[in-house]
Amino acid sequence: MGLYSGLTFFIPLAARWNVGALIALRVVQGFCSGLTLPCFSVLFRRWTTREERSTLMSIGYSGYNIASVITFPISGLLCEHGFGGGWPSIFYVGGIIGIGWCCIVVIFVYDSPDSHPRITYEEKEFFQKYSHVDFKSKKASSYKELCQLFGSPAILAFIITQYATLWGFYSLIVNLPMYMKEVLDFDIADNGLFSAAPYVFSLVIHYICGPMCDWLTTKNLCSLTVQRKIFTAFGTLVPALMMFCIGLFDCESRGSILILLSISTAMSELAFVGGYHYSVLDVAPDYAGVVTGVSNTIATSSGFVSPALVALLTPNGTREEWLIVFYITGAVYIMGASVYAIFGTSEALDLTQRKFATVDPDVALPLKPNNK
Repeated sequence: MGLYSGLTFFIPLAARWNVGALIALRVVQGFCSGLTLPCFSVLFRRWTTREERSTLMSIGYSGYNIASVITFPISGLLCEHGFGGGWPSIFYVGGIIGIGWCCIVVIFVYDSPDSHPRITYEEKEFFQKYSHVDFKSKKASSYKELCQLFGSPAILAFIITQYATLWGFYSLIVNLPMYMKEVLDFDIADNGLFSAAPYVFSLVIHYICGPMCDWLTTKNLCSLTVQRKIFTAFGTLVPALMMFCIGLFDCESRGSILILLSISTAMSELAFVGGYHYSVLDVAPDYAGVVTGVSNTIATSSGFVSPALVALLTPNGTREEWLIVFYITGAVYIMGASVYAIFGTSEALDLTQRKFATVDPDVALPLKPNNK
């Protein structure tokens, strides 16, 4: 993230100099940002217990929505009133915030409780007792294990479902401002404000869904697999329905269309917060970083496939052309829902069952007190 944030300062310069330089810069930034999600999976695996994992992960990942809520309207204002020529100030501000975030991470974030120099012995004992993780284990993954892992229906379903949901995510976050400008005829300031509206509802879903998932887990009201499938179904099929319903309204019904887009964006968070996304910690907890990295690499390809397809399908920016985009997005959502309903699971794969995965939660392993 440090390199990503640093390169952000050079985007205005690259854009003015050469389009090839801008593309190359963004590609390098993509490689940098691709390292973050696998790290998050590993950190949440080591720093949370099963009973509170969904709540803490929902709070952590809500940063995406907070960023969208803040960035869209502020970017619109910076375009009109910002320093450095207007639009370049968006990237200067973003780079400053990113560098500041990196400084905080360097000071406060550690790989595991066992390596943290400032937490107490009691806190370390708690994590070792309830997280079921052997922090000292250095066992490397074998080629055979990785082949079994990525050949399993559960992991393939995870990857396909993530691709489907990220297709919907990128279709909106990248293309929504363009749709609002070309079809709904919003100006720049209003465009930023209304583009942020769907993510306000997403933020609410994040903070409700996480605790709800942990409550269901604690009460044992249903199996974890059933819980993941239900949330994934609602988080994909409802957005798909909203995509199809947009065609029922004309361009004059801007409020109704905005409501449908808001519902679609918000409900899609159910699949992320309580559905398939967290299942990687259930199915392959010891490989969460590897699986997330590979899956994210494949799924985020939708981030450039979707805009390219939109450009191909909407040469004139008409409502009829955009409806095709929404219908395709709805179909992709349905594909993801179907695959996960059939093959998705939260049962741990046999190859992930190492000795520390069966630690008795009522018996803590011996720890050396922190004498620092």
